[in-house]
Amino acid sequence: QVEVCSLGVGRGAAREPAPMTLMLDEEDNPFKLPPDDQIFRIRDQERQRRLEERERVKTMKVWEKTTASSRVHKNRRIEDGTDETQLAAEAARQARNQRAESTGRETRREKENIADFVKKKREMFLVQMHLDVQKAEILKLDERAKQKEEALRKSQQMLDEDVTRFDAFLQNNDQKAHKALKSAEEKTKLKNEKIQKIKHLRSQLSAIQSEIAKFREQKDECIKFKQFLEKLTPQEWKDQKEQEKADRKMHRKQQWVAHRMAGFKAQEKAEIEAEERAMEEKAQENSRGRRRPKREAEEEAKERERELEARKRRIRRKYPTQEAVEGEYVEESSGEEMPLYFEEPKQLLDVFTSLEESNLFLIQNSQDTEQAVEELQQKYEEIKRSSGATTNKMKQNIAHLEQQIAQENARCDQLRQEVSEKHRSSEQEDLLKEVGEKVVEVHSICVNDKEADPDTQEMLKAIEAKLEELIHFLQEVEGTELGARQVEALEKQKDLDRRKNQRKLRIDQDNRKTEERRKASLQRSQAPIHKKIGKQIMFRSAPISQERREVEEDDGFEENCKDHNVFGIWINKEGIPNAQKPARPS
Repeated sequence: QVEVCSLGVGRGAAREPAPMTLMLDEEDNPFKLPPDDQIFRIRDQERQRRLEERERVKTMKVWEKTTASSRVHKNRRIEDGTDETQLAAEAARQARNQRAESTGRETRREKENIADFVKKKREMFLVQMHLDVQKAEILKLDERAKQKEEALRKSQQMLDEDVTRFDAFLQNNDQKAHKALKSAEEKTKLKNEKIQKIKHLRSQLSAIQSEIAKFREQKDECIKFKQFLEKLTPQEWKDQKEQEKADRKMHRKQQWVAHRMAGFKAQEKAEIEAEERAMEEKAQENSRGRRRPKREAEEEAKERERELEARKRRIRRKYPTQEAVEGEYVEESSGEEMPLYFEEPKQLLDVFTSLEESNLFLIQNSQDTEQAVEELQQKYEEIKRSSGATTNKMKQNIAHLEQQIAQENARCDQLRQEVSEKHRSSEQEDLLKEVGEKVVEVHSICVNDKEADPDTQEMLKAIEAKLEELIHFLQEVEGTELGARQVEALEKQKDLDRRKNQRKLRIDQDNRKTEERRKASLQRSQAPIHKKIGKQIMFRSAPISQERREVEEDDGFEENCKDHNVFGIWINKEGIPNAQKPARPS
């Protein structure tokens, strides 16, 4: 019965630490297979423990010693149990010893029968099987715990990586936020600087605009004074300055033409000298051979001279003439304004003095003229009164004469109609005669054939043939480069002559008109002045017009448009700069 209790205690001790082992660390797990060196150490420890147990048993009392059968049960206990199992067995053994001491003597152990022994064996087998099942379950749970630990370790590693990445993200986000704040501060500072600069530039712009307006007023005033002085300038001095300007233009043109012609002459001279050297070398090469007769040598020399002259003419035709170069010149004005005639205030005072004297003289003449006009008006009235009767008589005579004239005009129309029918044929003959004279004139200029047929149609055919010949020759000449240049030079020369003629004709017309205006002005100045008599005609005054002023509210749209055009940016009423084009608020 004591042994069964001890087994029961051992079974309970084996069951109780099972759930606790799951809570231990990996190093303290009792179900983990120990290493080899620890196994050997355990065997040595077991041997040492047996020796110590043998020595202890030697010193024990008789009643404290156990039998062999009890030692067999004791050795079959689970050796790998926990400390709690050993403590429980030790407590049971001490309790048994105490009960034995209480009796005073050890009771005699009763002999067990075979049925009890088999029952105990059976219980021991069941306990051992239960322990094996628990060991297998413990191993399975240990393997599952290892898998869970591995999964937890991987999860922990992934969590650590996520935490690391999240920390890096937060750090990067903090850096970006810091950079954004710093950039925003810089942009705000730059915006404030730009706003201050715009305000400064706007103030400068307003100051410059005011200065420009002031200078424009001064310029207008100076222009007005200049025009006034130009009106007072004598015409002879103006003509002299214009002539000097024309002389300068002519001098520039002559210099330009001389420079171009000098270059052409130098090139022409160099080519002619090269041709002469080539001809001399060729003559020397020909003279090195056999001796030739004198006549043949003279003929060859004349031939060389003729060829040299032909080459010289050909070289000269390559370069333009002086008239063509003058035609290429483009007149350019130097841009210099005519200087003022008045350089000292004394000159202006002298002019004013002379004008004042002339004005006084003209005033006196006008007074004398007015007096003479009044006298003539009185004489005119007298003559008008005296000639009234004569005028009436003359009117009657005029009416009678007009009647006679009308009759004569009707008779003339009738006679003119009769004569026109006879005269129509003579007009056609005059027209044909005029056309024939023009044809003869053109034929004599173009054909220059005195023995030609005087028939008009034949002369027209000859003129047409001459024109076709000249056109064909002109096309052949234009086919060559030299001929094209010559034709172009001739065209330019003709164009230049035409423009000169037109310019001369225009100048003559201007001079004629100027002379006519001068004569008309002189006649107007010498004509008598008719003094106005009586009160001037006064027109009715217009009603007073009441103007309505429309006051427009300045919303700053024009100023914003001006700032946008000048700076490319404008500032609204809230002080916010804007780069888009301003729009007028509705």
